[in-house]
Amino acid sequence: MEQNKTSKYFKYAIGEIVLVVIGILIALQINNWNENRRERFIEQKILQAINNDIKTDISAIKVMLDNESDIVASNRELISILKDSSSVYKPEYQSKFAQINRYDIFFPQKMGYETLKSKGLEIIQNDSLKSQIVSLYDFQFGTTTEMMDLKKQMFLDSNPIFNTFLETLDDGSRVPNNFNAIKNSAVFLNHLTHITAEKSNFLKYSNLVLGAMEETSAHIEKELNEW
Repeated sequence: MEQNKTSKYFKYAIGEIVLVVIGILIALQINNWNENRRERFIEQKILQAINNDIKTDISAIKVMLDNESDIVASNRELISILKDSSSVYKPEYQSKFAQINRYDIFFPQKMGYETLKSKGLEIIQNDSLKSQIVSLYDFQFGTTTEMMDLKKQMFLDSNPIFNTFLETLDDGSRVPNNFNAIKNSAVFLNHLTHITAEKSNFLKYSNLVLGAMEETSAHIEKELNEW
């Protein structure tokens, strides 16, 4: 009888252990599910924040592109005018001289991306999307920041030259001190052609960045819509 009781107790104990193990496994599974759900919620919020930043940046860079395109077109017209030996000064040239080395800036919003880095890049499960976001912020936006610095330096370098030949009026516009002297100045023309060529290069790169921003935003929205 004692042996029979011991056998029953042993089976009971084994059953209890199995139930405990099963309970632990279920609890771990639930905990993993909850943790995964929490991480996906965080991922979703971060992707939404990054996408909102990118959309704001798209609007901002488009404004910059429009303004810079106008400046490049105006400078090219002015270069043709200055190279024309028969050209004479006209009042409508004042607006062209006014913006001769003006530049627009663009600095991307990075709050969403900084949040991502603080949480860990691995929180984004889609590897291709993660790589695309990192490339946009760390490479393309990094180069864009360097480009903004170059624009500023170009302005600082060229402004003393242009100020020698141009008078700044109270409203901020500029008029030539001597139009014929400007036409005959190789220094003035060289600076003008140089900054115009550089602005044109900046525009080409900025358009590439705009394309990358639009592609990244579309990729993020596709990812969010699949949840």
